[in-house]
Amino acid sequence: MKKKFLLLGVSLLLAGCAVVNVYVTFPEEKIKKAAEDILAPPEEPQSFFRIPFTKTAYAEEVEVRKELKTDSPKIREAKKKINSWREKLNDFKKLGFVGETNNFKLVIKNLPSEIKKAREVKEIVRKENEQREIIIKELMRINNASPSEEKKFREIFAEVAQKYSPQGTWIQTVDGKWIKKK
Repeated sequence: MKKKFLLLGVSLLLAGCAVVNVYVTFPEEKIKKAAEDILAPPEEPQSFFRIPFTKTAYAEEVEVRKELKTDSPKIREAKKKINSWREKLNDFKKLGFVGETNNFKLVIKNLPSEIKKAREVKEIVRKENEQREIIIKELMRINNASPSEEKKFREIFAEVAQKYSPQGTWIQTVDGKWIKKK
């Protein structure tokens, strides 16, 4: 009789065990910081006087969340290329030729009538999208991010890319509508 109760008790104990899956995700604020670091225009030299050997100090935030790696040779190279044509691309955005999607890609909204300029718009959009794809894929790789997290990365990077686009740029909203940035 004791064996039956013992067997029943062990069976109930085992049946009551649950499998717990822990998913480590990247917090949105870390992805946004990474997007800012990668997509921000290069800083202009500071014109104000700064005392040597001084730094701005910030309180350090302590979190128990997964750190987001944002540096690799591929990302540095992609950023360098993007910065090399940033001014020209911004001109095309201002003229309404190029739009920023809500998934971190550029699209051609209108082509200039001049054939040479139209080719230039197509080429810069192709090159920019290629470098953006490299950035996203490399971020996924160096952070061992799951494929399901890629959508979140793309949305946040798109938001930051739209932020740094000049006024007059076609912007795709979250719901897919196109508006001109004011």
